[in-house]
Amino acid sequence: MATILPPLTWENGFAEPAQTATWADKDNNLTENGEKSHHVIPPSDEPLTSTVHNSLGFNAIRTWPTIYNGTESPHGVPNWWRPSEEVDVLICGAGAFGLEMAVTLVRQGVIFRIIDKAESPLLAGRADAVHPRSLELLHSWGLAEEFHEEGPIMDHTASYKDGKQLFYGRTYQSDSRYRGIHIITQGQIERIYIRDLLRHQILVERCAFIDGFEVQNDSSTMHPVRATIKNTKTGRTDVVRAKFLVGADGAASSIRKQLKIPFDGISTDIFWAIMDCKFDTDHPYFTTFGVVMNSEHGGCIIVPREDGYTRQVKYHEVNAERAQTLTRKIHADPCSPTSGETGGRVDDHAMTVEEVLEQTNKIFAPWTVRFAAPLSWFAVWKISERVARSFSSPDLRVHLGGDAAHIHSVLGAFGLNSSIYDASNLGWKLGLCVQNRAQLSSLLPTYDCERRLFANRVIRASGAYLRFICNSRIPLAELRGLGDDLEIHSETLPLLDGTREADLKFLRVFFGRHDKFLLGLETPHTTSVICPAKAEHGPRTPVTVLNGRRAPNPRVSFKSDATGYLYDKLTGVARFHILIFGSDLRGPVRERIARFSQQALGSTGFFTKFGGSVMFNVVLVTKALPSETAKLLQPDDEKDELMHLREHATIVYDDRSPDEDGHYCYGINHARGAVVIVRPDLWVGVSAWPEEVDVPETYFAGFLVEQHVNRLGHGKLAGINSRGVGNHNAVNGLPKRTK
Repeated sequence: MATILPPLTWENGFAEPAQTATWADKDNNLTENGEKSHHVIPPSDEPLTSTVHNSLGFNAIRTWPTIYNGTESPHGVPNWWRPSEEVDVLICGAGAFGLEMAVTLVRQGVIFRIIDKAESPLLAGRADAVHPRSLELLHSWGLAEEFHEEGPIMDHTASYKDGKQLFYGRTYQSDSRYRGIHIITQGQIERIYIRDLLRHQILVERCAFIDGFEVQNDSSTMHPVRATIKNTKTGRTDVVRAKFLVGADGAASSIRKQLKIPFDGISTDIFWAIMDCKFDTDHPYFTTFGVVMNSEHGGCIIVPREDGYTRQVKYHEVNAERAQTLTRKIHADPCSPTSGETGGRVDDHAMTVEEVLEQTNKIFAPWTVRFAAPLSWFAVWKISERVARSFSSPDLRVHLGGDAAHIHSVLGAFGLNSSIYDASNLGWKLGLCVQNRAQLSSLLPTYDCERRLFANRVIRASGAYLRFICNSRIPLAELRGLGDDLEIHSETLPLLDGTREADLKFLRVFFGRHDKFLLGLETPHTTSVICPAKAEHGPRTPVTVLNGRRAPNPRVSFKSDATGYLYDKLTGVARFHILIFGSDLRGPVRERIARFSQQALGSTGFFTKFGGSVMFNVVLVTKALPSETAKLLQPDDEKDELMHLREHATIVYDDRSPDEDGHYCYGINHARGAVVIVRPDLWVGVSAWPEEVDVPETYFAGFLVEQHVNRLGHGKLAGINSRGVGNHNAVNGLPKRTK
């Protein structure tokens, strides 16, 4: 939300304006005899959302400190809040990435603490959109519904240059439930995460930062990270011991600096100014996502937001003298990036609102733009494009993510979305290592190699488009690959000569290359223990989907009267999904599926050996109808070859036509079937023919630790149940753990 919500009534069954809000009516807390309710409406504040204002007044937003301010709640902390001095994971920073790590860890029953310097979550501004892929991951965490309902969907794009239309049409879409990029502000996102953590009895420890840490190399200690936490208000310090430390403390990361990890890349002389407001304009597509460029004055991004608000992001490359003036006014406080390395937010008065609006009108000419409401948010930032040389410490005990690991322009909405991808990648890996279910030395190095290659591509893609919009000739940042050498890569985009034809060619080539990447559906991949090279299967492969790629998400049926998507059955944050494609369970495929059931899912197979239903979510995808399947899974005469499949598998029915069903999406041979291992972060790990039971066995042996599993296939793990959902109170609540 951009401003204080007006009073509403639902007396007619839908929201309508009202004179007063019933939540604020004190009579709603009294019985007819005047007896007070036990529930008390918490106090609210109405702070200003911007430190800079226009001539139309001031904008405020209603906040609820008791709900959202964690340990800085005006009512104090709840009596159940008893933070431990020894934790599995200590998270430094409660921005998007830190909160996302907390959300993934709490679902695994991991003991953690999360701290942040700020007194409250973000009020306004910052990120404004989530990719379809992010929503798929949030769906697996149980949170997507709150995200995709907040604002509009980017379904069309309009591009203009020098007053003439370059392009107007539909934006690229996903082939899944969440078609396009959804608008939602970072403040709303942080509040969603905080409410989720509160439901799990977790508070963000506010006004706190890590004043220093060390990692002991003594193998005898279970908590080798020793960190000193300091409260900025009281000056009190506490020592916390942890198995792992997560640096989620932003572009100026003190964690990264203490690790002495270089922040490779460049700082540019391009500045961007953001204005969140309601505008009056005669531009024909101002309520559509778009780009307006001017050869002389720079470019402007238009992002339609909720409640009639629009975000304008104006990019402009300034001369050296102006750049030095603005750079000197970058915030110098400890919470902000330093100008020498990471760029950062410029002092709010260094570039005025009137100056930015004047520049905007030069870009939009011959159309005009005027303010129609008080500013919701205003900020000016210097753009830097940097990637940490490593996302993990050499001992694998400290890990970086979000802005602490990579920074870039807002183009592509990669700031927030990259943090979701970082957390979805690191969260399950840390959780399994904490619980001694995975080999630390094998699994955790894959976080750096997978996510750093992605960040490098973000820098190249967003950087190339930034230079196109600004008509800038600044070279793209040179970044390191997985070794010490610079990454060998060239965008080889069409040269721009100022002509319409060259601009159109650039757009065709750029979006032809990056369209799926800009939706989060495509990611760079590298061969590793969790993404092995393609195996030799002869002329045919079990599936057409390659290792390391997104697992397709086709529509399926769950029973006779319920349908949905395959991902509806691939939920949770730390379980591997074993997809068994069994066609109609008849003919030669039945024998092969039976062999997999007996050998892979039986008492000596990988399912039992590595954790049973705690670790593995078995899903049978069949072309048989619901009325047929129960009978087909019953024993044949005296043999019960499908017993383990019947015991452990969730069944989904692939009953759509052959040109749109799941077997087609995955490229399944109906005579042979297939097994696909999908990672917890919904990327394909490896695939095999059903009779190749050694393939998943070898795959999991490469990074998992053998577990004791009972007769029913349920693993023994505190705080986590067979559905992969953590009970945080079981391990993080009472009693307080002491040294």
